[in-house]
Order: sequence, then C-alpha cells, then structure tokens
Amino acid sequence: MALVTLVGYPCSGKSTLASKLKIEFEARLSDSSYSGPKLSVVIISDESCHVPRTVYDDSKSEKSGRATLFASLTRALGPNTIVICDSLNYIKGFRYQMYCSAREAHARVCTVHIATPAEQCVKWHERRGECSYVPSTFENLIMRFEEPSSMVRWDSPLYLILHSDPIPFSSIFETITKGFKAPPTAAVKRNAAPPPNTMQVLSGTTSHIISTLLTHLNAIPTSTSFSIPSPPASPDTNLVLHLPMRRVLLPELQRLKRQFEGVQTRAQASNGMAAGNWSENEVASAFVKFLEIQWDTVQ
Repeated sequence: MALVTLVGYPCSGKSTLASKLKIEFEARLSDSSYSGPKLSVVIISDESCHVPRTVYDDSKSEKSGRATLFASLTRALGPNTIVICDSLNYIKGFRYQMYCSAREAHARVCTVHIATPAEQCVKWHERRGECSYVPSTFENLIMRFEEPSSMVRWDSPLYLILHSDPIPFSSIFETITKGFKAPPTAAVKRNAAPPPNTMQVLSGTTSHIISTLLTHLNAIPTSTSFSIPSPPASPDTNLVLHLPMRRVLLPELQRLKRQFEGVQTRAQASNGMAAGNWSENEVASAFVKFLEIQWDTVQ
C-alpha cells in the first residue's frame, strides 16, 4: 500500500519519529471517519532485522546489513500494509532500490528527512552508551550522508522536518493513502506467463505444416503453392503457402522452423505482440507469412 522512508543522520531522531508515525497512522486508520481499506502499519528497522550498528564499521558488512534490511522490507510490502523504513537510508542508490521495490509492489512512496543538525546528533549519540556507534564510524556516516532531493522521483514526495518542528501527520497520511501511485518500471514489471500449452501448440503446428508440405512436394515436385490443411488452418479460410521457384528441401524447412520458433519464444519471454494466446490457426497463419517473407528475401 505505501512505503515511508525515513532519512537522516545517525541519532537524528528517526526511531522516535517512526514510533510516532505508527501510533498516529493506526489511530487515523481506526477512526470512524476513515473509510479506506483496512491497513496495518509495520516498522522495518535495523533492530527488527537484527542488524547491529557494527555492520557500518566496514563496507563489506554494511552491504550485507543493507541486503538483510532490504529483504525484510520487500517481504513486508503489500496491498494492505504501510511500511515505515527506520534506518539510516543515507545512500541515494539504496533509496532508489527501495523505491523500485515499492513500485513493483504497487505501493505509494513518501520520504521524510529528519534534518537534525549534526551537532545535536553528536550530543544525542554521546548519551547512548553501549548501543552507540564507534566514534570513527559515526563521523564517517555523517560525512557520507547523501541528502534526499524533491527533484528526483525516488525521494519524492519529500517532507523536510527539523527536530524542533511539528510533524505534518495529516499531509503524510494523505500522501500514503490517497497520493499518486506510480506504475512499476519497465525494469521490474513482471510479465504474464504464457499458457502452459503455448509452446506445444507452436511446435506441433509448425511440424505438421512441414510434414504435410513435404508429402505434397513429393507428390507434385513442381508445385508453386500449397493449401494448408485444416487443422491447423481454420476451416473458414483458405490458407495458402506460396512456394519459391525452386525445390524446397527438409534441411531448409527445419532451419526456418527453428528460426520461427526462436522468434516466438523470445517474444513470449518479453511479453511481446506474439506472446501468450495463439491458437493453431494463428500459428499456422504466422508461420506461412514468415516462410513467404524468408523466401522473398532470398529471391
């Protein structure tokens, strides 16, 4: 349904904000004035994914930690769930990855930047004690922070909140329940699988046409046309294959058969015009047209 991505320096108040958003969203969803679908609110964080702060000490372990967080977030996204991602999310490439996952799940997106000054984050960090970052890691995370921008689609719509500002609960809730929902990108869009017997119909129809054509040519070697039998041709149409002015042999027909089936297989894999629902008659018509085009090109 929706993904709310929290962004900010370490110790900027993201977890506190995440808890407030969850409480507020649940209250609004249970209010009698709410008439939308029944939704649940879930917080996905480093803590909920058992990702310790020590993973940020080196790039290899950090990459593994982000993968764990991303996997949990992807599983949580659904038509009846509002997901709040409470993590550093300081790398724009990772925010884009989450954005694409949300679009694939047909979820609305929203980014909330908690713009707490670095000096204040340092003070709050010093109070944490055992659960704090290593000092060098903390400084490095602030230096590497990539601010979100409302000019890029994966950070938009963007809400900028200072640590002392009131939280725009109403605006955020409106965005994630009624805002624009972008369709999946071409890179992540899932293509519908063709019917299970499509390839069987394709191969069986072309094989039958070739075998009957060879029988015809053995009987009439000088023939210049061949009426496709029914089936696979439709009994209502007279499907005729026009032959080249030379003898057509089995090796050539087998080669063209493989080429034609390869084109259709690739078209089905990419959900193209030829994918999915061909009948014997449709395959026969397309194969006849394909053979005639190939022979005209050679001539």
